[in-house]
Amino acid sequence: MGDTVRAGEVIGRRYTLIRTLGTGGFGQVWHARDEGLNVDVALKQVRLPGPVTPAEQRQRIARAVREAQHAAQLRDHPNIVTVHDAFEYDGSPWIVMQYVDGHSLADELRQHGRRPIDQVTRIAEAVLSALDAAHKADIVHRDVKPANVLLAADGQVLLTDFGIAVAPTDVRLTAASMVIGSPGYVAPERLQGAEPGSAADLFALGVTLYEAVEGEPPFARQNPVAALTEEPRPPVHAGRLGSLLLSLLEKTPAGRPDAAAARVLFRGDRDTSGTATKVITMERPPEKPPERPVSGESATITSDRMATVKTRSTKVADFLCQLFGWLGVAVGLMAGLSGKGLIGGEGVFVSCLIFCSAGAIGGYFCGWVLGAWDALFGELDSLTVSPSGLTVTGELADVYKWDDLKNVRLGRSGGRVTVVVTVRPERVSDTEWRRKHPAKIDKAGTIKIFVGRGIPASEAGRVMTALSNHAGTLYRGPSSLP
Repeated sequence: MGDTVRAGEVIGRRYTLIRTLGTGGFGQVWHARDEGLNVDVALKQVRLPGPVTPAEQRQRIARAVREAQHAAQLRDHPNIVTVHDAFEYDGSPWIVMQYVDGHSLADELRQHGRRPIDQVTRIAEAVLSALDAAHKADIVHRDVKPANVLLAADGQVLLTDFGIAVAPTDVRLTAASMVIGSPGYVAPERLQGAEPGSAADLFALGVTLYEAVEGEPPFARQNPVAALTEEPRPPVHAGRLGSLLLSLLEKTPAGRPDAAAARVLFRGDRDTSGTATKVITMERPPEKPPERPVSGESATITSDRMATVKTRSTKVADFLCQLFGWLGVAVGLMAGLSGKGLIGGEGVFVSCLIFCSAGAIGGYFCGWVLGAWDALFGELDSLTVSPSGLTVTGELADVYKWDDLKNVRLGRSGGRVTVVVTVRPERVSDTEWRRKHPAKIDKAGTIKIFVGRGIPASEAGRVMTALSNHAGTLYRGPSSLP
């Protein structure tokens, strides 16, 4: 079976792979383009566990496709990532899903730490709504965890990766003795060998919500069977969600509420029996994430005025010198051919030389004047590092928000320092974003931010301090220059 695929490869004759979105125990997920419908999709290659014979391989592929078809039954639910199709390619099952512009709850927790109660409440309601619909259709997810909870850019919360979901009446993709799920999220009964049921999904959700609101799991990470042998840590930050979390983390399946009852538990007297399914979205909290502290002042580095005058004047002068020089050649050519030169009847060569020289000298002089005027009376090149991002003024004026960047680093050449940023892939591929940020971006999404001819090394310390204060995990040093 071919396990290795690459960006640019066409899968199933119509899906072009763009980039990987994530890798887990049961497969790799790609951002892909459906060339037939001209839309973006998420494409998952399902990994089948263990060595098998060709006959067993065919059976497992058929089961994987059938399990994806179960998930497709839930395609109309607004809090479940839609499964569009399933097929075999190069010996592997592939599942075609809705592409979500956003990131996972796992990414959110890694970047920002524990989340506010209101945000976790919205996530809980969305995932419970999704599980309620799945369980009513006799479908068990089996791998609820933060990595499978997606937070879309428009605020919607969606549960994904129903690719290993099962219906009780169907033959399993995996061996009966194999425990399905991610370590730390597997219910106690599954650790004891029981078949996966809807109650196991609720336990995994309890661990997920606990981790989201508390910033740590309810059981010790180093103990893979802690859920079976230990009681959960008492929640400290959960507030009104505390009772819901503890009920979901009950050891016995019978002690946990089902999805519908859990919704009632934390929604109070709100109606949960309506016939219409409501789209549940998440509003971003206004607070600043702890990994991007706002302590410390913003740092602004402005280039030396005379250095700016020289840089801008030279650029403008070079351009106008060439422009007027070539115009002079054209005028001299016409004057020479007409026999009406400046000094009597000189030929074509002399006319071109005279007009070209005059145009080049005049253009160079005008360029210096224009460049100096712009630098002396216009906005100087500067860089400001603030809690919101990087602001550049002057010739390459632009604003780069932290949320648009993948990382920030410093480049050095002699006594000058340049800030180098790498833009997130989804921004690089966004035509509208590229239009608003015309700076040169290479294939890796990298932009070099210059301040005049570069930041003086003597000023680099202020920039590094501000980056450490405001860029958080995007900036990983150095803390000083060698």
